[in-house]
Amino acid sequence: VDQSRLQLNDERSVLDEASDGTEFVIWGESKISVRSYLKRFLFADDRITTQVKKLSGGERSRLLLAKILKCGGNFLILDEPTNDLDLPTLRVLEEALIAFPGVVCVVSHDRYFLNRVCTDILAFEGDGKIQHSVGDYDYYLEKKQKVAVAASRQSAAILATNKSAAWVDSTNRTKATNRPKPRKLSFKEQRELDGMEAQIHAVEAEVARIEGLFADPEFFRKHAAKVNQLTDELDAAKENVARLYARWEELEAIRTASINPSAG
Repeated sequence: VDQSRLQLNDERSVLDEASDGTEFVIWGESKISVRSYLKRFLFADDRITTQVKKLSGGERSRLLLAKILKCGGNFLILDEPTNDLDLPTLRVLEEALIAFPGVVCVVSHDRYFLNRVCTDILAFEGDGKIQHSVGDYDYYLEKKQKVAVAASRQSAAILATNKSAAWVDSTNRTKATNRPKPRKLSFKEQRELDGMEAQIHAVEAEVARIEGLFADPEFFRKHAAKVNQLTDELDAAKENVARLYARWEELEAIRTASINPSAG
C-alpha cells in the first residue's frame, strides 16, 4: 500500500469509504463487520454514517489507517506513520500494528512509538553500517552504550598493555641472565584447567540453545514477553565463553612454559 497515493473520497460516508462494497473485514484470525472494524478506530455510530468531508483531521487519519490495514497481506511497510497524528489516532495505530498478524517494517524517528510496537531494530548508524538489535529502541540504545564503554575500556587496556610490554622488554634485556624458572600450575589451577573443557562445552551449548530459540519462526509468538531477558542471557553466555577461553589460554600457557621453559 502506498501511503502517499491512498486517497479519501470526500463525498462518501465513512462506512462506504471503508467498506468499498464489502460487508466484512478480516481482522487477525477473525471476520468482523465493517461497522465493528470502524469502531476499533474510534468511530462512534453517528460518525460512521458521516460524510468524509465533515471529518476532523484526526478522524481522516484514522479512516486512512483503517483503509491501509484493510488491504490484507502479511507484510506492511510504513514510512514515518506517526507524522501529524493526534494522540488518539497514534494509540489506534499502535494497537492496530501490535495486532497485525504479519510483519511490519516501520521507518520512524519516533522512539516512543518504536518502543511501543517494535520487536527488532535496524539502526542505520552511518558510514554504511546497519546494526540489528532484538528488542525495542531503548534496549538498542542501552546495548550501544555498553559496546561503546567496552570499546573504550579495551582501548585503554591495550594502551596499558603496550606500555607494560615495552617496560618488560627493556627490563628483560638487562636481566636476561637472571630469568626466574617458570612456575608450575598450583594444584587448584590444575584442577581448574582439567575441568575447563567441560565448562566451555556447557556454556557453548547454552549459547546454541538460545540462538536456536531466536531462529524459530514462531519465536515472537511464543516468547514475546521474554525477548529482552533472552537477549541478555545470550549476551551473558557469549561473554562467559570468551572469559573461559581467555582463562584456559592463560592456564595452558603456564603449564606449557613449566614443561618446556624455552617455549616461553
